[in-house]
Amino acid sequence: MKGVDERVLRYVEERLKDEKVSGLDHSLRVLRWCERLAEGRDVDLEVLRLAALLHDISIPESGRLRHYDASAEMAVELLRELGYDKAKIRAVEHCIRAHSRYGGPDPQTAEAEILYDADFLDYLGAIGLLRGILRALVEGEYSGDVSEAPGVLEAIIAKYRRPLYTEEARRIAEERLRFLESFLKRLREELEFKA
Repeated sequence: MKGVDERVLRYVEERLKDEKVSGLDHSLRVLRWCERLAEGRDVDLEVLRLAALLHDISIPESGRLRHYDASAEMAVELLRELGYDKAKIRAVEHCIRAHSRYGGPDPQTAEAEILYDADFLDYLGAIGLLRGILRALVEGEYSGDVSEAPGVLEAIIAKYRRPLYTEEARRIAEERLRFLESFLKRLREELEFKA
């Protein structure tokens, strides 16, 4: 994979091998979104790539609660062991601490803003719908009864009506939210035997 430290990729792959929702596939999609949102911007792509790969590495142990802090601490330790310089490590650490919708500081750098938006986009649209339902099932917030699904979907949509930092992410998010709203409308119609 171009521009990615293979040692970091192997580490992430091992750490997330049993993660059902925020696994390596999620980290790789976030990496691709970071690269796309960074196009034409003056940003440190190495910081973005490292942060994208490492942003959820603590989730198998910590869950979502304060995972941004735990993942940042793990990333700092790994990057020190791998010989990265202090400035690069601090930049990656800030990105990871600021990436989450569940807490952490506000992004203070362009790289942190891009990571926040990239992670956000992976929870919207068709992929986001699947991930949201899976997360709700895994965490016991949803029983699997389809008649409860509109409530789960409404909660997913409500979480994603918040500001983003990059113009492209805002445009993509609006399109994906329209899809989710359309899907919710269709789901309600089918549950009421109107479709």
